[in-house]
Amino acid sequence: MEPFVIGAYMVCAILFILSLGGLSSQKTAKSGNIYGVLAMTLAIIATFFMDDFSWNFAIFLPLFLAGGVIGAYMALKVEMIDMPQMVAALHSFVGLAATMVSFSHFLLHSDQDTLAVIETSVGVFIGAVTFTGSVVAWGKLNETIRSNPLILCGWGRHVINLLCILTCIGLTIPFGLIDDVLTRAMILLANAVIAGFVGWHLVMAIGGADMPVVVSMLNSYSGWATSASGFLLENELLIITGALVGSSGAILSYIMCRAMNRSFFGVIAGGFGQGTSATIEKKVPQEGKIETIDLENTVKLLSEAKKIIIIPGYGMAVAKCQHNIARLTEFLMRKNKKVQFCIHPVAGRLPGHMNVLLAEADVDYNIVKEMDEVNEEFEHTDVVLVVGANDIVNPDALENPNSPIAGMPVCRAWLSKKVIVFKRGGGTGYAGIENPLFFKSNTRMFYGNADVTIREILNAVTELGDKILSDTSCSEVEHQEVVIENHVPEIFPEPLMTIGVPKEVYPLEHRIAMTPSTVKNFRKLGFDVKVEKGAGEGAHYRDELYELAGAKVVSRSDVWKSDIILKVRKIENNDACIEDESLGEAKCVISYVYPGSNKEWLEALGKKYPNLSYLAMECVPRISKAQKLDSLSSMANIGGYRAVLEAFQYYKRCPKPMMTAAGKLPPANVLVIGAGVAGLSAIGYCKSFGCIVKAMDTRSAAKADAESMGAKFIEVSIKEEGSTAAGYAREMSEEYKKAQYELTKNTAKAVDIIITTALIPGRPAPKLLDDEIIKGMKPGSVIVDMAAEMGGNCSGTKPGHVIVTANGVTIVGFTDLVSRMAPQSSELYANNLFHLLDNMGGAANFAIRLDDEIISSMCVLNGGKMVWSPAKPLPPVSVAIPGKSTNNEAQTAPVVENSQVEGNSLFNRFEYLIIAGLLVACFIGISYATYDSFMNLIMTFVLAVFIGYMVIWNVNPSLHTPLMSVTNAISGIIVIGAMLCLEANSGVFDEGSVLGMMSVFFASINIWGGFIVTYRMLDMFKTQIPSSAKGKHN
Repeated sequence: MEPFVIGAYMVCAILFILSLGGLSSQKTAKSGNIYGVLAMTLAIIATFFMDDFSWNFAIFLPLFLAGGVIGAYMALKVEMIDMPQMVAALHSFVGLAATMVSFSHFLLHSDQDTLAVIETSVGVFIGAVTFTGSVVAWGKLNETIRSNPLILCGWGRHVINLLCILTCIGLTIPFGLIDDVLTRAMILLANAVIAGFVGWHLVMAIGGADMPVVVSMLNSYSGWATSASGFLLENELLIITGALVGSSGAILSYIMCRAMNRSFFGVIAGGFGQGTSATIEKKVPQEGKIETIDLENTVKLLSEAKKIIIIPGYGMAVAKCQHNIARLTEFLMRKNKKVQFCIHPVAGRLPGHMNVLLAEADVDYNIVKEMDEVNEEFEHTDVVLVVGANDIVNPDALENPNSPIAGMPVCRAWLSKKVIVFKRGGGTGYAGIENPLFFKSNTRMFYGNADVTIREILNAVTELGDKILSDTSCSEVEHQEVVIENHVPEIFPEPLMTIGVPKEVYPLEHRIAMTPSTVKNFRKLGFDVKVEKGAGEGAHYRDELYELAGAKVVSRSDVWKSDIILKVRKIENNDACIEDESLGEAKCVISYVYPGSNKEWLEALGKKYPNLSYLAMECVPRISKAQKLDSLSSMANIGGYRAVLEAFQYYKRCPKPMMTAAGKLPPANVLVIGAGVAGLSAIGYCKSFGCIVKAMDTRSAAKADAESMGAKFIEVSIKEEGSTAAGYAREMSEEYKKAQYELTKNTAKAVDIIITTALIPGRPAPKLLDDEIIKGMKPGSVIVDMAAEMGGNCSGTKPGHVIVTANGVTIVGFTDLVSRMAPQSSELYANNLFHLLDNMGGAANFAIRLDDEIISSMCVLNGGKMVWSPAKPLPPVSVAIPGKSTNNEAQTAPVVENSQVEGNSLFNRFEYLIIAGLLVACFIGISYATYDSFMNLIMTFVLAVFIGYMVIWNVNPSLHTPLMSVTNAISGIIVIGAMLCLEANSGVFDEGSVLGMMSVFFASINIWGGFIVTYRMLDMFKTQIPSSAKGKHN
């Protein structure tokens, strides 16, 4: 091979890798497609200079252009709903071209050695399986072939497939031993026919519901077919490109299988299809009844909702209603409602198909989220719209272990306040089972053609116009008037216990432990609710709202006669009130109490009230199942946001860069010390304001979190872990403190704002900024000390006050940052309390169970006895950051599974050793049985598979459909193999040359069609949300 060709192929391989890597985000995806086009163009031009091509331009160019015209026509005319059929058709062209290249090479070079014989047989087999399997997949997707699985001989079909594979292997022996070319050609043809039957049989046995897995697996097969041709032709570019495409399809197949709770190896063996699509279970009577909803009530729900999630399914594609959904979404967002889309990995008939359809309708891709990003938000969502989806929102997947879809990850729509399901009729999904979601009390069915119904809703809300309630269209008081006017009494169960909510008497504390909107939740748990008169005034909640919600507004003395007292601050004794004198009848108090700082007081309280139990909200363990109770994280999130607002209140400059005719203004430079929940919240909002943000933290795990929010993490060179077992920061060594001090001192000189969040619960705040550091800061700089209540991180902090130093640095020491946003912080805190009481059994089964790891961590007094101690172990931390996932979270959800894995670690290592040993033995055997050049090709193949694995996992899930189309185009690289088979003997084209020409034609359809349709899809992905403001919409 010419040095120029080798160098060109090397550049092509790099460009193909960059092409796939570009799909890691919507911003770089178009560049990735361009890289692919450049790589393909360079590869074809380089092949012109190879001796085997023989300058056959007169043959190649007409065929390449003819195939290109057909491919371009297909790509430009296909509708996005038909994209799965298009992808399946392109797979078939690659499989057919690879089969023809193997046949052509054999006919042109019939004198083959043993290795070439094996390579030819393998290439024909994989190519034929890909071709027939793709044709069947296209037929099922296009409904030309019925989607129901065709099962031959039951489980005996696996025997049939195995016998066919063994027959193809057996035919390879006479194919290599016989000298007669015609006989060998017939044997190879028989191999192709049997392989074609295997491909047909595998896919025919698969139901329509499993087509996403089938198409991605065929995508993988097309890549392996290309690699097989590369081994036959000893062409490294074919091997590399085929390995990249094969890896892509295999990884997508794995993702699809995991999303459907299927076995990956079962897919490879063709052993699925009788699963979801073919399973018709005996209908089990469902609890409840199906209730419908009309247009008027749907519009009313959307009008009153603040947070809406839309779950699209394949029914949306069938109804072609994505454009009306997009217009409805745009209207609701203009009314300041938060709207998101939740995309299940197998919604539609291709991975990422729903994303493409929504992009076609100009839906902003920043509000289109993956299922895992949204599932935690459903319980805080007002309305969920399920459009044409069934199995992917079926609760049985998680709640019924006997369900055919048990274990399948699903969108947890039923956790929201209201669910509206748009459905054409009463039929079941692909799984053939009833969906309990449709029978739940918070679900309403809207039957009819989704396109028509969504259009009617859009017209109705458009006509209402400004009458649609907006989050910012009215004041808090006006909003409360609307609630009072439209109030409909609810029916609650008979109360078994009483909750009392007194007014907070701690100075500057405006929060309240229960809001009007959360009263009904406590009532549904069987509690009667008593709220002290005027308790909600600090958070702008009027007494009438509590009464309308089902609570009783009572005097201070009456509220303390309740069974359970819910507070924000601990029981206080001050000039306003001596609260611990009123605890005679209370059985349990729940609030912040900080037992480490108030141990003696708690012991005295226990002696005074021997039946009293006290739960400390700040002691909630940071484990996955306790996240709903974690009020520290809830409050810290709001505190971080408020700290940023206070910082810019005193900074007196613009936070983001500005370019004006008068000159350029730089962005604010912010340092956040402590990257916990509060720090990450502050980082996120500073980034959304356009600031340059730096972050510091002693915990190594905080680096990834801070950087994921857009901050530059600065750290000292000394390696020392600063995290405790509970996930909080711990005190560091003197050497570390010295190094950190110098780093902080130098950084403080360059920044405009410092926000400190360093705090260890129950201890005085560590001093991070002393007078020397403050003196080195620029005049006009601002320090917001979020730890001011515990003494502050800054030596100049005066708790509760704002001071200005001699050199002009403003130090904000507010101790009520969270309380300054009392309505929202009270809402979150009340939700935390509700989940706690729900976890404790509600009113009917209320108990303080010390065998529960959550309650045992929180309980400081039990029956008047002190049960808290500083040495009490806390479970490992797992703090969830909205829109992000951390390593800790992955490690602690669920804990039981982790302990099992840890216990079996030796066994797993033993398995890995066996697999590694077999691989080593296999490669050693191949190296002795083959020649050096083949081993070089094997090494190239293995490295390409590894690179493909690393690159494909980084592809954005919303771009999985463009990934499949661009890999279709890239697998068209088989064209260079066909170009080398265009030889003519004495100017006469024999059978081998004709097959080479046909291969050029079919491969060119893939190249042109794949790249053009990929461009069409990527051009649809748009956003009007700047990256710096993205955090606001997550």
